[in-house]
Amino acid sequence: MGSHAQRHVARVVPPVTEPLSLAEAKLFLRVDGSSEDSLITDMITAVRESAESYMRASIISQTWAVTYDDYAPACTPLPFGPVQSLSSVISADRAGNETTIDDGIYSLSAGNRAVQFDSVVMGHRVAIRYVAGYGDAGDVPEAIRQGMLLHLAALYDNRLEAVSVPEASRTLYHPYRDVR
Repeated sequence: MGSHAQRHVARVVPPVTEPLSLAEAKLFLRVDGSSEDSLITDMITAVRESAESYMRASIISQTWAVTYDDYAPACTPLPFGPVQSLSSVISADRAGNETTIDDGIYSLSAGNRAVQFDSVVMGHRVAIRYVAGYGDAGDVPEAIRQGMLLHLAALYDNRLEAVSVPEASRTLYHPYRDVR
């Protein structure tokens, strides 16, 4: 085993809803009618993705996989939290035969930010799946929702320009940002 395992992180199940509804977005933007519903819906998704990227966190429940070549470190960080639960740890050999690892040899760390292994998990590939996010729209902290609305308004008002995360949104996101 080398000193640093190679890691790959991928979202395997995206969120099924958005933290902002079309109705509340239109109310905030003061938009009547439905001619721009598709545009606003796409912007809501773009703003969520941008907020998640900035915070390095998941807002709405989604499933992630962290995959390592050869072995998983004894303490494996789980990015894009907050982590709700561990779904599985699977080891695969070179032929692709998979073995589900007994959940009795690993646990979620006290801060729900890492998997702690009691023994080394090895294989050609080791994949850890977990669910992350605050839950559904009603579980998202209000500061994040307000930051998203401000970002949405900036994006809507300046739709012909590239719009970065506004300073006001960053201020609201800051307490939730993962700074590992």
